[in-house]
Amino acid sequence: MSKLFYSMPCLSSSREFHKLEIYQDFFDKKVDKRYLEVAVRRFIELNQTMLDFLGIKVVTQGAGEGLTIAFQTSNYIGAIPLKMPYDGIARKDFQVLPRFDLGKNVFADLTQILAKLEFSISPEFADQPLCSPMQLKPPVYTEAVKYLDLFEAAYRYTWRKFDTRRHDYAYPKASTDWQKYSLTSSDPRKALVFPARDSFLTTDHLEWRKLRYVFDLAREILLSADTPAEIRYRYLTKINNLTRQVANIQPQFTKEVQLRAHDPKCITEAKQQANVVLKNGSTQSNAWRMDMAELFERYVQTIAAQAARELSGKVFANGKIHGSGHIPSWGLKYLEPDITIRIGERLYMADAKYKANYYARLNESEILKETHRADLHQILAYCSFEPQNTDKTGILFYPANETSYRVIDYSADRLGGLANRVVICGLAFGLKAMDQAPQQVKQLLQAEVVDEV
Repeated sequence: MSKLFYSMPCLSSSREFHKLEIYQDFFDKKVDKRYLEVAVRRFIELNQTMLDFLGIKVVTQGAGEGLTIAFQTSNYIGAIPLKMPYDGIARKDFQVLPRFDLGKNVFADLTQILAKLEFSISPEFADQPLCSPMQLKPPVYTEAVKYLDLFEAAYRYTWRKFDTRRHDYAYPKASTDWQKYSLTSSDPRKALVFPARDSFLTTDHLEWRKLRYVFDLAREILLSADTPAEIRYRYLTKINNLTRQVANIQPQFTKEVQLRAHDPKCITEAKQQANVVLKNGSTQSNAWRMDMAELFERYVQTIAAQAARELSGKVFANGKIHGSGHIPSWGLKYLEPDITIRIGERLYMADAKYKANYYARLNESEILKETHRADLHQILAYCSFEPQNTDKTGILFYPANETSYRVIDYSADRLGGLANRVVICGLAFGLKAMDQAPQQVKQLLQAEVVDEV
């Protein structure tokens, strides 16, 4: 019996599974076939909390012989355990993968995208253990890769601190421990042995030894068979170099690295990431999820910034538009567009939406229409802050398999010809697309947005 209930990419809908597949493949022929509808309802009730945690929607249709079940995923990737309706015990796992080039190691692509963007997404964990933790645990090597880079920066900083060590001398000195000497001087053989505590500035101090311990953990993670070979080979040289450089530092076991306000910035960042590696290593067998919307937002910001620079423009990420006056408790104190593009005298608002609209742009769906309506109203609200009186332009970025865009003009003749232009751009989202995406966004800006170019 397989412990994998089902695996599918995020932002997608599965096919419909019919009665026989539900009975045989999902419930392993252990429920009463005559009351399969009851078993399906119990299955949903037992797992509703975990399904909500991973953003999975279960769609059931029909009854009797026409009963079907399907699954819809959201912006989360991860894995959750599922309880079976015949005994109420978690026996299988549901896995949601990134929506990149399926059929390859998508988590390896995810790691390399994070590295290129200099970004990190830490998994969120629930308190339910997975049925197959070794196969479905989160890609901890993404955190290990980031720690490796931060540890290297910390090593280059040459972090020194005062440390104290005990040493015996044949003569007294200022740091002699007279209390300890009084206990040992009665022995004639130790009468001329003066114990002392020396304080000196060194790189081999306790906190650095703790960071060295976490480095060993990160190295084990990256060199393990669970890490894709492409990632292992890419960081092998760096791992070997750092291992030689810190060979004289004795690692010190720790469960947490303490943060200090006076630590240098590079040390603080390394400590914070060290705690992430330590935490993930202890909870990686539980249900987990990662929000791909955060990654896509950073992806779009990076691509747009590269494109704008080639047009002598600038991109401001997550700039706040503050409100004033009597704002109610349920009101918004500020608006926060993901991207603000300034080229010349023109200003453009853009928002990144990690939704399935562009993947399914040829489908007629009321759900997609309503989600796009909310996105459209939001970008039009942002456009109202553009300084130009007319020809305001907003851009909505959605993930797509290939980059393309559509231009829509909204005008109101009764309001003096006031017009807003909205560019809906499906931006190719993946490792291979990263090299071409800035040029494609630049062409979009040149052709449809920046009239001066």
